[in-house]
Amino acid sequence: MFAVGWGERAVELLQLATRRGGGLFERAGTLAVVGEDSATEGSWRCWISGRLTNAEMLRERFGLSPATRSAALTASAYAQLGPSACELLRGTFIVVALDRDREVATVVRDHLGGRPLVHARFGGGALFAEHERDIVRLLPRAPGPDRLALAGWIEHGTIPPGRTLFEGIERVPPAHRVILHADGIATERYWRPRYEGACSGSREAVAEHLRTAAFAAVRRAAQDARQPAVSLSGGLDSACVAAGLAALGGSARPLAFAGVFPTHPEIDERELIEATARYTGLPIELTPFDDRSSILVPALEHIDRWALPPVTPNLFVWKPLAASARRLGVDVMLDGEGGDELFGFAPYLIADVLHSGRPFAAWHLTRRIPGLGASPDLRLRLQAMRVFGVSPLVPGAVKHRRRRRKLAGSPGWLLLANDAAALLELEDGRPSAVLDGPFWWRSLAEERIDVIEALGVSANSRRMTIDDRVDRRHPFLFDLNLLQTALASPPRMLFDPVRDRALLREGLTGHIPEEVRTRHAKSFFTKLLPAGLAIDGAMLADGPTRRDAPVRAFVRAEPLEQLTRSASGPLDAHTAMRLWHVGLTDLWLRSLEHPEHPRELLHKRQCAACSS
Repeated sequence: MFAVGWGERAVELLQLATRRGGGLFERAGTLAVVGEDSATEGSWRCWISGRLTNAEMLRERFGLSPATRSAALTASAYAQLGPSACELLRGTFIVVALDRDREVATVVRDHLGGRPLVHARFGGGALFAEHERDIVRLLPRAPGPDRLALAGWIEHGTIPPGRTLFEGIERVPPAHRVILHADGIATERYWRPRYEGACSGSREAVAEHLRTAAFAAVRRAAQDARQPAVSLSGGLDSACVAAGLAALGGSARPLAFAGVFPTHPEIDERELIEATARYTGLPIELTPFDDRSSILVPALEHIDRWALPPVTPNLFVWKPLAASARRLGVDVMLDGEGGDELFGFAPYLIADVLHSGRPFAAWHLTRRIPGLGASPDLRLRLQAMRVFGVSPLVPGAVKHRRRRRKLAGSPGWLLLANDAAALLELEDGRPSAVLDGPFWWRSLAEERIDVIEALGVSANSRRMTIDDRVDRRHPFLFDLNLLQTALASPPRMLFDPVRDRALLREGLTGHIPEEVRTRHAKSFFTKLLPAGLAIDGAMLADGPTRRDAPVRAFVRAEPLEQLTRSASGPLDAHTAMRLWHVGLTDLWLRSLEHPEHPRELLHKRQCAACSS
């Protein structure tokens, strides 16, 4: 466990927990850190949890030996640059930096939020940890649910910025630091992306530059791995990661792992997976999906272990792959997650062109939206013009009124009316990142940081890393250098009527198989959720159907009953996901009242499986 305490009472709780459970405990006045070693340089004492991907550059800059540890690198950076040192660091990390002269500490989360960080005010101080569970265990009394966070989770599968499902436990946003001093606690942003224009050059040169940056991100993600591997699909992004790994060289030969779905031919990509493995020269380990796998068991285990519902229902797909990777000695698994968004097109260029007074040029762009085809339907073009051109120019107050009217006339909402309205107010009242730049650039920058954070991807990856003992890393989600390169791609070059991620596809010519590079269709694994619920749906829906179900305090009775009745028949992907969120919400709420509940259901599920 990595945890930080500030203030006498918080430090006492950390010390007591360390005595019970063991672990490294260090104290410096009213600051204590558990789980990481420290280093001191000048007046600064620093701890770091996570990885620095620019350690070599830092060693050269500060004249340090190649063996210098991350904590000592961090302390050297703070000793020379002061509090602004965190802006220089790259990677996925949490840094705790104590200025002993001023008696001020800062707790810093990395630029893109690759390492999760939550905190709670307590006893005049604060407790910090990677995971909510660790803070809950430290507090004298377990907190209840955060009503609006739970509303966001039920309705959208996301949690509003800064919140967690626990009342009083907050997330530190990416690129923020919490300053701790005698006068109080303050949170501030230390970095935000800056628009510096689009890069210049021919289309071929820009594509090659993007591919080179992607391979460099793969190299940074794989550094220090003894046996790296890639989780491979038949898609472009994971093929790019495989090609990047193959280009590394070195003594460790990378491996590839993939799930195949022989009983679901509409999503099975075995031929494309094997083609990528052959082309890149990576040995491939295929794991056939077992239709008898329980979707509920890994979710119950997750709630029992982490005191939170899992972010994704796909744990039952990943677990067998992780077991195979562990058996073959893999310590780091890379994937192509986030590539769709990172390398995708810039739709709000249409708004910029329209705003500049060129309606015909904006209308022309609607012919070149990826996925609409070479001759898009007029109706689709009009819809694109409204969504990507007109809507961004509409004042926020008008949008807010429209959303409230839509909410009032939507009988399908699960949420209670007051909660739905409060969630809407929270979303509309959220302060923006105040990014400067054109619409197309701002929307891409916000999407590639804020959306990933709302989905809880980094926290989920860390939990899976700990559970499966295979470090999951995402070169396309949390690499700042690659993000800055992608955001500098000329937006018009990203428009293509047939191909998505057009520039990356061109840059990968000769590096991956042509049948993968030129494939424009995409397999979606949404059908696996209805298939999994065909086995476990009745048990998942059982809790919410009961009159004492705690989830009933958060949702409307009529749509809930319609949803739970649907569990007895075939489900479409949308209904299956809603049932998943509602059922897990009820399980989680019950676990707050009765911590043994997930284990009891696991036992019930196992008994049912044995009897069948």
